[in-house]
Amino acid sequence: MAVDLKAEMTRPLALLLAAMAALGWVLFVLASWSSASAQKAQRLRILELSEKTEKLSTDLARQVEASGALAALQAQVATTREELGRVTQTRADVQTDLLAAQRSLAGAKRELSEADRNLQSNRVASDGPNPSDVTAATPDVEPEVRAGRRSGRRTYRRSRRSYSVRSR
Repeated sequence: MAVDLKAEMTRPLALLLAAMAALGWVLFVLASWSSASAQKAQRLRILELSEKTEKLSTDLARQVEASGALAALQAQVATTREELGRVTQTRADVQTDLLAAQRSLAGAKRELSEADRNLQSNRVASDGPNPSDVTAATPDVEPEVRAGRRSGRRTYRRSRRSYSVRSR
């Protein structure tokens, strides 16, 4: 028995089944293509996210390094501030010593001028200078100043007190 294909294709049930089969194949091809494009998009997204993760990890490493450098700079600033405090204190001490030395020098100058006036009044009273009086009335400060320069210190003597100024 031979099947007449032309007669069979005119039946509505056969036409419906053929259309459904063709539609199924079209849907299968579209689904495959859509699935392939979705997988491709997912792969691209995964690559994007991998690159972004690498970039973020690199940025994080730089920030950790920078925070270490920041901590080192903060420690250096703290050390510098401490040193500044010490230098400021040393400066204040030196200024105090300088003020005391200047007062001592002013007193020594007053005593020297007073001794000079006494010497001149003694000359007038004795009608002539006596060389032994001149050397006795002048204090011998020069050897102390020379000795002080060698050791980096200056010593000024005034009546039983001594003031020292250290050069820093």
